[in-house]
Formats: sequence, structure tokens, C-alpha cells
Amino acid sequence: MACCFNVACFFCTLCAFIGLASLVQFCLGIYLTFIQIDIAIINRLIKTDKVDSCLAYILMVFIGLGFISLILVLFSIYGMAKRNRPLSLFIAVLWVFTVAINLVMFAILLLYYYVIFPQLHIFLTGSLHQSRSITINFLDYLQSKYACCGINNKDDYKNFSLDSLPLSCCRVSNCWRDIGINNNNGSNNTMSLIHTDGCYSIVNQYVTFEFLIIGGVTGLCALLQILAITFMCILNQRHQKSDDNQKFVISHLGTDSSFNENINNNNNNIQDSSKPLPLISIKCSPHVSTNGDILIMGDAAHS
Repeated sequence: MACCFNVACFFCTLCAFIGLASLVQFCLGIYLTFIQIDIAIINRLIKTDKVDSCLAYILMVFIGLGFISLILVLFSIYGMAKRNRPLSLFIAVLWVFTVAINLVMFAILLLYYYVIFPQLHIFLTGSLHQSRSITINFLDYLQSKYACCGINNKDDYKNFSLDSLPLSCCRVSNCWRDIGINNNNGSNNTMSLIHTDGCYSIVNQYVTFEFLIIGGVTGLCALLQILAITFMCILNQRHQKSDDNQKFVISHLGTDSSFNENINNNNNNIQDSSKPLPLISIKCSPHVSTNGDILIMGDAAHS
């Protein structure tokens, strides 16, 4: 029983850590998706014609898993406290699905980071030329805030029409119209009125930050959930053994009591059979009949 108590205490502590990690996962997903404008814009920017923005979808799953894990933690503690084995087994199955989703999401992050991410600047440059209005619209915010121009540098805007060139690249207004800067084709390298560095370093920084945060929290949650499943199964097994032992003791107590009752009944029967038989005394009195015969009349009495 003490062993079950120790496992239960450790399980509750583990659930508290999982709840804290799930709360961090949920709040962090909300922050990265809806509050942090830079990351939200970059996640939309990296949705190119060839590669979808998996980070935006992963963040939505990230938020959902955090919320679901919080609910599972509460039901896990409730099922353990009430020793409700069917509920505990059902929650354990849900934990297994949650761990599987976390591991799949972690694997997708690794594949994206090592396969897609090294070529992302190429995809973004191609998207800049194929989907100009959408890409420039997202780049415009980064160029204004971080004083950069283009994906790699200002030469990404070569052969763009003058009207489509973003003003956010300029240090002064209407820098693209200055003949001494670019001759309307963005090819002049000796300019002082335009930002020359590309914005990809900013994109790289934020995307790497997202990978580290999402991957770290996802891996930690998956590890804690695996431990929770393990200890939930151990605790369920211990409770099953404890219940079986109690049933065994109760059945033996019932057998012993019935056995003792039979012995007492037998003893009572033996005692009753060993009592002396009652004595019968007969009083005899002679009587003479009318024909002269002598009759003996007797009365029996128990003593």
C-alpha cells in the first residue's frame, strides 16, 4: 500500500509538470501565432509557391495539443484520486495519441529544418518574382522595421518596374527614382540612399528561434507524457493487485467464519447428545377386577 502511495505521489508531481509544460505550450503558441507580429508575418512570407508554410500549421497544432494536454492532466489526477480504472485506461489511450502527434510534429520540424530550411532563401527569391505583390507586401514590413531590402540584397529587385519597387528599401523618399542610385533597374552598387542588405538574415533568425522553441517544448512534453503513461500503467497495476488482495482476504475471512460457525454448531449438537436421559418413574397400584383378577395400574412420570 505504501508503494502505491509513493507511485501516486510521483504521478501527481509528474502531472503537475506536464500541466505547467502544457500551459507554456498553449500560451507560447498563442503568442507566436497571434501576438508576435514579426513571426506571424514571416510565417506567411515563407509560404512560397513550392513550399507551404508548415510552421503556421504546426503552431495551430501546437496550441491544440497544449489545451488538450491540460484537460488530460486534470482527468488523469481525478481518475487516480478516485481509483477509477476504466477512466484511467481511457486517459492513457488518449495520452498515447497525444504523444504520437507530438512525435510526428517533432519529426516534421526536423525534416523541415534540415531539408527545406537550407534552400528557403532560394524559394523566397523565386516567390518574389512569381508572386510579387504578395511577397513584397510581407517584405515591406520587414524592410521598414529592420532597414533591409529584398531577400538576399537589393539586387533581388532587378528588372522590376519602377512602380513595383518598394519604398521601404529607401533611406529617403523616392530613392528608386534617383538616376544616380540605380538607373531605374536596381543594379547600381554605389548608393547611400538605399538599404543594401537583404532581409533573409532576419527571417533566418526568427525561423531558427521558432524551431528551437517549438521543438524543445514539443520534445519535453512528449517525454513527460511518456513517463506519465508508464506510471499510470504501473499505478493501475498496483491498484489491481491491491484490490485482488483485499478480495482474497475477505473471501478467506468469510470461509473461516462459516467454518467456525459449523464447528460451534457441531459442538452444540455433541453437548446436547451427551446430556443424561430423563428418568421415568412408574407408580404401580394393584386393583382387583370384578372377576377376581388382580390388575396392576401404573402412572409414568419424568424426572
